[in-house]
Amino acid sequence: MIKRIRDYAALPGGFGIIVGVSMFLSITVIGFARPIFIPYAPDELVGDGLAAPSWQHPFGLDQLGRDMLSRVLAAVPADIGVAFLGVSIPLFIGTLIGILLAFAKNKVFLSLVGSIIDGINAFPLLIIAIAMVTFLGPGLFNVVIILALMNWARYARIARTRAQIVLRENYVEAARLMGYPRRKIIFKHVTPNVSSETLAYALSDFILVIVIISGLSFLGLGARPPAAEWGSMIADGRVFLGEAWWITVFPGLALCWSAISISLIVEGLSRRDRAS
Repeated sequence: MIKRIRDYAALPGGFGIIVGVSMFLSITVIGFARPIFIPYAPDELVGDGLAAPSWQHPFGLDQLGRDMLSRVLAAVPADIGVAFLGVSIPLFIGTLIGILLAFAKNKVFLSLVGSIIDGINAFPLLIIAIAMVTFLGPGLFNVVIILALMNWARYARIARTRAQIVLRENYVEAARLMGYPRRKIIFKHVTPNVSSETLAYALSDFILVIVIISGLSFLGLGARPPAAEWGSMIADGRVFLGEAWWITVFPGLALCWSAISISLIVEGLSRRDRAS
């Protein structure tokens, strides 16, 4: 097993992928398994507010006396779990729409949908999310709805461009000449080639979505108190940054850890593609 890992690490980008996956799995597994080895609930008052880090409370206590280690780990399902939904739903919807658009022939329909996609992609996702969450109201569930409604356009554009290229390949043309039905061509030849492209983008988009979720919570538009979430914890701790730095620093480090792990995976995969 160790030899296989060593051989994989020797490949272009392999070491970065291994490090990134290890970092991401470590925080994810520990976060979801938090109740097993952390005796405190994230909302439990266990001591005096603003208590400094100690052996009993390695991350210290927040302004209300809640254990910061428990809260930082309890935020993993919120941040990473919501980010996963916020990426996977637009990934599926956008990939499907993009493939169908590549097969569409009606110019009016293509122009209309293309204008919608270009219009959505013209605005930064964070700005659209802030505007829509003020309309729908704060909450992580609403954030997922917003991401599903708006982020699909980026995947649709990638999928449509890739599908148009695939449809011009010789093996697709051969399948048509052999009389394969359109459904078989879509699922057997087009979808696997297109989904690999959108999945690669989804990895990098995962970083952006985590930052958006934390950013909305930082502004008070995401997770609702007393829910544990990195962005809201950073926002709560900025008032006490001079006297209790740990309230802001440890959630920020967890956010950076997650983003860096995904970045290492994306960079490793990119290096591998360039080498192949």
